[in-house]
Amino acid sequence: MRQLVFVLLSIWGVSTTSAQNATEDSLSIEAAFNACIAMRDAVAANDSSAIRQSARDLKDCGTTTFNSLRCKDDSIASLQGHLVFDEAFADSLADGKDVYGKADDMNRSKAHRGQTADGSILTKTCFVKAGKSTKYSFASKGHQELAVVAEAGGLVTMKVHVTNSAGLDKRFDDTKNVKKGMPQRKTSFELPTDRRNTVEQEIVNCGPKDCSFVVISN
Repeated sequence: MRQLVFVLLSIWGVSTTSAQNATEDSLSIEAAFNACIAMRDAVAANDSSAIRQSARDLKDCGTTTFNSLRCKDDSIASLQGHLVFDEAFADSLADGKDVYGKADDMNRSKAHRGQTADGSILTKTCFVKAGKSTKYSFASKGHQELAVVAEAGGLVTMKVHVTNSAGLDKRFDDTKNVKKGMPQRKTSFELPTDRRNTVEQEIVNCGPKDCSFVVISN
């Protein structure tokens, strides 16, 4: 009997894990997430063909600027010298142009360029100093997908805290390699649909260098 229970629990555990993996792999932000990873890796390898392809892939995702993502820090550091996760920035790199010195201007211009009709996938390039953290917040309802991709060499951990006026106070923090950090992170969770929820996202830079990162949301 004990052996039967163990087998059933094992089967349930495997099926649950498979379901979770399937859900994570089918996120609506998955294509944008992969395009940003590909862009980061292509830039690090100085592969102009791969950079241009990742720019096309990101453009095909129909992303729009995450304007409602607000920085909660006292000061916002400059992106100068760092990667901007944007197709125009990537295309300029593929053309051999040195646009790192214009990173802030290009990031600002992204917010003013034409946006997609539905704006279903939101992205914003942000910055965090070495060994420090930065906090952002935005309002959300229902199904929430959230991801971050750090530029080459960056290692980050993501902490998520959700509250609302009805007393909701819940965390969706990373649980894997939180001290060491990882090159990218993603998560999804369900929020009440009948009221405004405030999502506070904290990005911790676990690496020894300043780095830019992109926040991706549905």
